[in-house]
Amino acid sequence: MGRLRIASVSFINARPLTFGFESAPYRDLVEMSYEIPSAIPDLLREGRVDVGLIPSIAWTDLPGAVLLPQICIGARRRARSVLLVSRVPIDRVRRIALDSASRTSAALLRILMADRGRHDIAYDVRPAPLRTMLQDHDAALIIGDPALTADRFGLEVMDLGTAWFEATGLPFVFAVWAARPGVPLPDGARWFLESRRLGLASIPAIAREAAPVLCLPADEIEMYLTGDLHYLLGSAELAALDLFLRRAHELGLASQHRPPVFLDPPPFEAVPSAPVPAPAGVQP
Repeated sequence: MGRLRIASVSFINARPLTFGFESAPYRDLVEMSYEIPSAIPDLLREGRVDVGLIPSIAWTDLPGAVLLPQICIGARRRARSVLLVSRVPIDRVRRIALDSASRTSAALLRILMADRGRHDIAYDVRPAPLRTMLQDHDAALIIGDPALTADRFGLEVMDLGTAWFEATGLPFVFAVWAARPGVPLPDGARWFLESRRLGLASIPAIAREAAPVLCLPADEIEMYLTGDLHYLLGSAELAALDLFLRRAHELGLASQHRPPVFLDPPPFEAVPSAPVPAPAGVQP
């Protein structure tokens, strides 16, 4: 077998997961590529990559694939980089532009709006940037680095991670590692777990490197990667993922409600979740 082909996203939120693959000890053992999130499931389906960081909604459309255990990109409460940005009050929105890079966040937004009784919204897929998306829409869903850096002056903003937590009391799982059927993974998930360990230990350096690129203070990026996001797929995250996939299926946003299947699954009841202190007035 040649080098393991891995597809990830170029957003800063994935760097803690891919850090070990971009440097020692695994850099020479893998072939990394970077795509928008919505494109990675097709690369897996077509056999062009072996493992991909997929939007969690895409799991239902990848028969035979397996997820890697204990790893995700999740939000404890606030996501900060998954935002509905609106020119009008959120409750008056009628047309929304959905970021073409997004699949999970687009489904999450539709679920949140449906749960608020908003079945009258027209959705269109549009590429970023934000101001272009807003030219002929009331609001726009933006994700990733463009959401972190967008000029939102004078606009209303809804953080989808916060809205999900307020509705469910659960964290949200935006992305997971998936391996295509029949791919032999050296040492199972160990390479990916070790890459995450190295990445989490290197977040201050990752933040310093990204600061001039994103034009954001390094300490703000570090807080985003450690305070807003987390990378452990534990019991609460698994419950949240199941709830999200079930709701997506009920609304016709997923072809089926398919329980996750893991490579060498650990006993999830023994895997703690990232701590989520409940705010006042919200019952988990």
